[in-house]
Amino acid sequence: MDQRLNPYTPGSGIKPRRLAGRDADLEGFRILLGRLGDGQPERSLIYSGLRGVGKTVLLLEFETLAREAGWACNDVEEVGSGDFRQIFAELAYQMLLSMSRRKRMQARATSALGVLKAFTLGLPGGITARIDVEASAGTADTGDPERDLATLLVEVGHVAQTGGSGAVFFLDEMQGLDKVALEAVCMAMNRVGQRSLPVALVGAGLPPLPRLLRAAKPYAERMFAYRELDRLSGAEARLALIAPAAQLRVDYEPEAVELIIGASAGYPHFLQEYGRVLWNEVESSPIRARDVRGAQALISEALSRRFFRDRFETASDAEQRYLSAMAALGDGPARTAAVAKGAGYKDLGSTSLLRENLMRKDLIYSPKRGLVAFTVPLFADYVREHHPLASFDE
Repeated sequence: MDQRLNPYTPGSGIKPRRLAGRDADLEGFRILLGRLGDGQPERSLIYSGLRGVGKTVLLLEFETLAREAGWACNDVEEVGSGDFRQIFAELAYQMLLSMSRRKRMQARATSALGVLKAFTLGLPGGITARIDVEASAGTADTGDPERDLATLLVEVGHVAQTGGSGAVFFLDEMQGLDKVALEAVCMAMNRVGQRSLPVALVGAGLPPLPRLLRAAKPYAERMFAYRELDRLSGAEARLALIAPAAQLRVDYEPEAVELIIGASAGYPHFLQEYGRVLWNEVESSPIRARDVRGAQALISEALSRRFFRDRFETASDAEQRYLSAMAALGDGPARTAAVAKGAGYKDLGSTSLLRENLMRKDLIYSPKRGLVAFTVPLFADYVREHHPLASFDE
């Protein structure tokens, strides 16, 4: 097949040609915009899941829908561990500048820019100098992170309401925000909700995110609608694999489809990688089971290079041994005591720093007290094959 026409897109945050299995999420987002736009209460959305399940892609699709609906929004922002005040200042600046160009919102947006300037006082990066209005003293410059962010987002909401639209913040990798930042986000979204303002937040992150939000503020349990993104069902995975090729009149043999679904475990990123490699390797339609078997080594190498290897190499030697001890115990969550024993430590306390470092690097997480699991699907398979525990004793 012509490689220039390859319809598969396994890159990070790149929208596939067919977004399978997410119709309910898209409809839920449309309902969110519709209700908030009508002055009705509706909870903002928090998505969590492992790497490769399509969280970023979904946020990008939401962004497109928001812009089509006339809502002010930011480009999907990976917030990581940066200063949340700087992050929200930049996002609010984007939104308010955009809204200030609309005649109905111009006066209120200009006033809100004064509040934003007060919010930015003392922040690095020169954003204060870029806001060409006087700071509204005594508004968002109290020094209380929660109160100041709430004041800013309320202003953004009033501007949007003036223009008969709304504003939505898209935040990716939210698990990287610290407790102070999450407390401020919860407080701010609670405040705009109490005032029935058309402001929404759609966040995404790794599995610990819902727990981190609930720990920041008890009412976060009721304030957000939590959605867990997982692998695609069998029917959804078939659609994600077959539909892009079918649009270009390329078919799959049924046995080939089942082999791919089984090997990819239904994870969207892996399905795209299988499709990409097979499209480039197979000369003509249909793609057969023997083609899948023949390309397996190439596919495994592509996944190792593009998805697994770099992540493993961010860990220190001791951390890599810990990861290998986890993988040796199987695919699911492992008991921390068993991992410590497998890694050669006499007691659990000796590995606490290793666990914390690996969690900070987003390689593992704790689904439950006393358990650890990988944040990357099929990572255990990769580690067992390329970095078996026995290799650390050689």
